[in-house]
Amino acid sequence: MGDREVPKERDGGLRELLSSKEALRPLIEDCRKGRISRAVARREARDPRLTATYDSPLDHAQEFAWRVAHLSVREAVRFKKALKLLRSEKDGDVRALTKGGMDVKGEGVYQALLLQSWMLRYDNPQLMCHLAKVAMEMCDGFDPEVYGIKRVADLRARAWGELGNAYRVANRYREAEEAFGEAFHFLRQGSGDRELKLHLLDLEASLLGTLREFELALDRLGTLSRMYREDGDLHLAGRALMTKALYTYYNGNTEGACQIIAEGLSLIDLDRDPSLVVVAAFDQLLFLVDAGHYSEATRALFENRPRFSDQGRMVMIKLRGIEGSISYGIGNLESAEVAFREAKADFAEAGMIFGCALAGLELATTLLRQGKTEEAIKEGLESAELFLSLKMQREILGTALFLKEAFEDRTVELETLEKTIRWLRKKMIEYGV
Repeated sequence: MGDREVPKERDGGLRELLSSKEALRPLIEDCRKGRISRAVARREARDPRLTATYDSPLDHAQEFAWRVAHLSVREAVRFKKALKLLRSEKDGDVRALTKGGMDVKGEGVYQALLLQSWMLRYDNPQLMCHLAKVAMEMCDGFDPEVYGIKRVADLRARAWGELGNAYRVANRYREAEEAFGEAFHFLRQGSGDRELKLHLLDLEASLLGTLREFELALDRLGTLSRMYREDGDLHLAGRALMTKALYTYYNGNTEGACQIIAEGLSLIDLDRDPSLVVVAAFDQLLFLVDAGHYSEATRALFENRPRFSDQGRMVMIKLRGIEGSISYGIGNLESAEVAFREAKADFAEAGMIFGCALAGLELATTLLRQGKTEEAIKEGLESAELFLSLKMQREILGTALFLKEAFEDRTVELETLEKTIRWLRKKMIEYGV
């Protein structure tokens, strides 16, 4: 927290209430020095809910198998060698191929570049873009008389799509939009490969979601789900609905999100992708709480608790916060207070500033509702200072300043706090923190 003195006319005993700020000072100092903001960015990039293409070991295996299956025996050998070379060096750029005695040509190398680009999406967005761009440029070397005009168009469409996705990951959104334009242009000239069309629609939906063009993204995802159903792949249809539910929630339709995610969960194959089921079940809990469906949330929590138990400490900390929200919603304020105190402490210990601040604000609301005004003000001011210390998103600064002033002036209202918490909870999901 900041060291600013509270003016005497606003004091009202707040000096004593702020005396516990030392416990949170190390966390805020990390924020100010940029350590927490970088950690937040890494967690956000890894959150599978933020992309239409979920990440799991199965995805990795399927990507590898798909690319090998479409190659001749000779090119499959070159693909594996090229991939090994690209992964053999720290930087892993195209020079790794030439150092290993390989020419940058042929479909095997092309597929290796695209796969390695995709694998780097969480760790090195710039290199991800570079490898995808080289693969795109390689398409000029594919002889239409050898590959066929339509096949070359397909290869161009895929490379442009992968490059567009790479630009999205690197926050180069204008270039991403242009790349997807090229991808769909070549798709129309190609063989009509349905799998390729689905893949490009999937990637473009992620871009539209990132750009907050939710209506367009929802149209794409609805089409994807329908096409997967027509192909008999209910699991992928359900996966598309998972993302559609999330974007529906971001777009302000929580009731719709609850309905869509329930439908998606009914289609997901647990054995095929257990991690996706866990993510979807967790999102469903958040949506139900936000919509005020506490009985359904309680039932969903009971049914899915075994799935959450082996997902690591972070999931269990967030789950404790959800338990507090459910208890608050049904009026069990003592249980809610205990849950929020535990969640706040655990978030703080884990260095998760946003979660710590939100749990503290929920605790303040619970205390205020119990008539514990002084404790509520203390917790509210601590949370406001934590939010102000974050450097991850400017859009929460106005809310943080409002909270700080309201708690200092003792003008904060319960209904306003509850609305603010719902908004911040949505931001917490959106940021992946």
